[in-house]
Amino acid sequence: MKRILFLLAIAATMVFTSCATSKFYSQNASTVRPLALVQPCSYLTDAVGDFSTVYYEPVSKVNNAILMETIPTMGLPIEKVVPFEFNCADKSDATVRWMRHLADVGKTGAKNMTVPVDLLNAVKGSGCRYGMVLSDIGYVKNARQYNLEKAIEAGVKIADALINNHYDLSDDTEEHLNGLFSVIFDTETGKVVWYGTAPRSYKFDPLDGGDMKKQLTKLYKAFL
Repeated sequence: MKRILFLLAIAATMVFTSCATSKFYSQNASTVRPLALVQPCSYLTDAVGDFSTVYYEPVSKVNNAILMETIPTMGLPIEKVVPFEFNCADKSDATVRWMRHLADVGKTGAKNMTVPVDLLNAVKGSGCRYGMVLSDIGYVKNARQYNLEKAIEAGVKIADALINNHYDLSDDTEEHLNGLFSVIFDTETGKVVWYGTAPRSYKFDPLDGGDMKKQLTKLYKAFL
């Protein structure tokens, strides 16, 4: 019964957070420019178990390439694209932790965030006053994992599903989950001037260019 209530709570959260939200703090879409896009931080995991899920580099790189290819074609007021390598495999990387934290702060907390110095310097070096950063956070299950979960869900017994006497599986049988979280900051003041999110959803595949464009359009609708 507890598990059913837990799953219903998650489902309700997904329904009520499915719409993109954004907030300007001291500017508006027409004044936040010149704008430099910092290469996004793609942090996708393998979703193997609730506690053992880890950074999934191959799919994160594909997602990042899709974002880098799609965003400049959307008509956003971006004048420069700044290459930036996030070391997502390093759990001690403070900038990666900051980028991942964008998923948790919400539009109220984002206003008071302190932008990492390396991001400020990267945008300053581009000659633009304002920097846009984006985190894509979610998971992608590999085909074996997803199909195995579906088989177990249907009541099929598969001998090789047991690893060290437990199921090496997530409780969630959705194939993927994806959320976009973004801020724009002013390099002169070091302040965040805009926050936007397209919350986590099962509807968008982070490895599908069409899905990513739809999700990005929701996220950046204030600028389009």
